[in-house]
Formats: sequence, C-alpha cells, structure tokens
Amino acid sequence: MYISLKKFSLKKIFAIMFMFIFCDISNAEVIVNINKGVMKAISVAVNIFEPTNSSLKFKIDKVISNDLKSTYLFRMISEKAFMQDLKGKDSKPQFHLWKTINAQYLVNMEVKEEMGEVKVEFSLYDVFSETKVGIFSASGKSSDWRKIAHLAANSIYERITGEKGYFDTKFLYVSVNKNSRIGKTYRLAIMDQDGFNHRFLTYGNSIVLTPRLSPNGTEFAYFTYKEKIINGRRVPTSASIYRYNLNTGSTQLISHFKGMSYAPRYSPDGSKLIFSLSERGASSIYTFDLQTRRIDRLTKGRCIDTSPCYSPDGKQIVFNSDRGGAQQLYIMDTDGSNIRRLSFSRGRYATPVWSPRGDWIAFTKFGAGGFYIGVIRPDGSGERMLASGNLVEGPTWSPNGRVVMFSHQDYNKKNKIFSVDITGYNKHEINTPFEAIDPEWSVNAKK
Repeated sequence: MYISLKKFSLKKIFAIMFMFIFCDISNAEVIVNINKGVMKAISVAVNIFEPTNSSLKFKIDKVISNDLKSTYLFRMISEKAFMQDLKGKDSKPQFHLWKTINAQYLVNMEVKEEMGEVKVEFSLYDVFSETKVGIFSASGKSSDWRKIAHLAANSIYERITGEKGYFDTKFLYVSVNKNSRIGKTYRLAIMDQDGFNHRFLTYGNSIVLTPRLSPNGTEFAYFTYKEKIINGRRVPTSASIYRYNLNTGSTQLISHFKGMSYAPRYSPDGSKLIFSLSERGASSIYTFDLQTRRIDRLTKGRCIDTSPCYSPDGKQIVFNSDRGGAQQLYIMDTDGSNIRRLSFSRGRYATPVWSPRGDWIAFTKFGAGGFYIGVIRPDGSGERMLASGNLVEGPTWSPNGRVVMFSHQDYNKKNKIFSVDITGYNKHEINTPFEAIDPEWSVNAKK
C-alpha cells in the first residue's frame, strides 16, 4: 500500500502522505521514555536499497539520520558497520548480524525514482524481539523527496517513542538584518524545522513582530508599528495587526489602534484573535472576532496585562500581569472571569504559551539571577527551567509538545533561535541566514 502525491495540488502537498501500519508488538520491548531527564540513545540502522544507484539514496538517508539524531534520542549506526546488505524491502534480515552491531531497530528501506516521481517504502524491525513492528510507504514528485524523507523519519520516531513526529514541520520567525547604513530591517520569514527551504515573506519596509499561526495553518497574524525619534530615542507611536495568507501571499489589515498592541494569537477554533492593547500607561487584554469584527475587553484596571494565550481546549487563557505588584502568570476563563494567579516564585514572568497537549505552559522568566525559559503545570505545580542565557525569551512549542523553541541573544548581541526538549536536554541552535527572533512553530504551516 502506498500514498501517492501525484493527484495533490501544491497547496495540498504538505498534507499527510504516509501510512504507518502497526503490527502485533506484544513481545516488543518498550525502550524509551522521552519525558525523563536521563535517556540512553536508541541504536538504529537504516539500510537503503536503490535499484537505479542514483544519489537519492544518500540524500534521503542524510535527512532521516539528521532528523533522528537532532532529538538526541537516537544513535545512527554507520553503513560501514553493516554485516548484511539487504537488497530491497522484502529481503529478510538475519537478525543475529544486526544484533552483533548492537542495532536495536532496523529500517529496511527501498527507494525508487522513475518518470519524475520518487517512492519510498520500508519495514521497521525490533531487532532483539526479531519482529516487524511497522511499515511505511509514500510517493510523490521527485522534487518532494525531502518532504517524504521527513515523513519517513516521523514514522520511525512515532513507532519507537510513541510520540507524534514533527520533522515535516515549518516555523515562522522575524529575521533581523543589521545594516550600518539604514539600521535594522525586520522581515517575516518561514523555513523547514531543519533549516532548509528558507524564504522571506516581507520586504523589511516596516517593523514586524510576533507572527502567530492560525490553527488551520493557512494564515498567520502579526503586528507592525510605526515609531518616531524623541530626544534621540526611537519611540513606538502606534501599531496595526495584519493577517498574512500563506497560500496567496496577500496581507489584510485587521485593525489599527491608537495605543500599542502586542502579540496577537488565534483562538483554537481560529475565529478570534486575542491580544493586549496599551493605553495611558496600562495594558488590557482584548479579543477581536474575525467575522463580526467585534472587539471585547476581557481585563480592566490600571495594571499591565499582556501576552495572552488560549488553552488548547479554548476554555482558559494564560497571561502575565503586574496586578499583584510583580509581573507573574495568571489564568482566567475565556470571558475574563475567575482570574487566579499561577506563578509565585521570585523574578518576573512573561510570554506564556500553552503546550498543544495542554499539560505544560512555557514562559520567559527574568530577574532572580538571569534569563530563563521554563515550564509550569496549569495547576501551578512542577515549575522548572529548561534553558538559561542572555535574553532568552519568546518560547514556542513543537506540535507534539515535546520541544520548545525560543530566541536567544548571545554576548555579542546577536539574536539567534534555539530549541530544547521538555527534559531540559539537547539545547541547540537553529541556523538562519541572518539574526532571528520571535519563532512560531506549527505542524500546519502550509507553505
């Protein structure tokens, strides 16, 4: 069985293309728990047979290996160590040979490229129980080989860890280019999670910040603002919220506000935007209905309430506020009622964002000895720090809720993007062409 991409339009090319069929694995050993802080890498051997002997085999192997290695959950066994050369997906493994090189899992893959199309099929084996635990098949245009390789890596990751794969995802961010003649330019950009297929979405004509994807992945909201020079300093004067359509590349003005507006986010059903609006030294949280264009104010008072984010079920909102004297995290119902404090530790909290699974809330924390990216349970328990560094901020979750991406300014004052897993391990840089801030990660990004 296979999934063909031939009939798909370009708009649908990023839909799910793979079928991963689970077999009877009652005797298979459960090896990995990615929620624990100490993990032993799983040894995986990927044997790829390609009848036409083109370079595609090596390119697909590299993508799969890089995807799996990037999690630090897997150790890829070099092809040079293989003691059996499997000639196709139907070849039967001699398990004692794979046990000899300490392979815990074996991927027996076949890659074919004909008439401008590529097809990838494989069987996944648990070497020690000598059982087939899954199969995969996908096909598409030759130009889509990288996408198919990511989907293959997803299926391996999912079968072994039990978690949803995220290697075929993309993320938005703000690219910052420092030019000595014109100063900084800010451009919205999008790229694959592994750094490939990068492209700019805007031209840097205005300052753009906080891109936030819609639940269906076809558009995102962001805000842009104007500024003027007052006593030699750049001072923001007004802001506008825009929608960007990823299918057409068109933008639409949502609303223009007299005060400063910050960090628009979509409701889980995509019908509303939630954001904060600052006026006369205070900041309150508002919602904007995208159909009726109705604006509702959720919080009031002279405090600063900002950075709102919905829970995945749409029943609650987390935000940060100084209403208790210090900047802390709070949760309220979606109508603005039942406000209760979430965090109580020293330091100031900002930019909370709910995990797609609903089990954690990531945040930025500063003071108390530095800058941190942390997580906390929605009931206020389990607070811990995942990363620290100079000006780490703005966390965003991988679609499976197991990895957090964030901005980080190094001591040379260069802005970069890093990711770290939920255990606090495997912090590494995501390469971008220029400096980068405000990442937004989503499985549903269509372009």
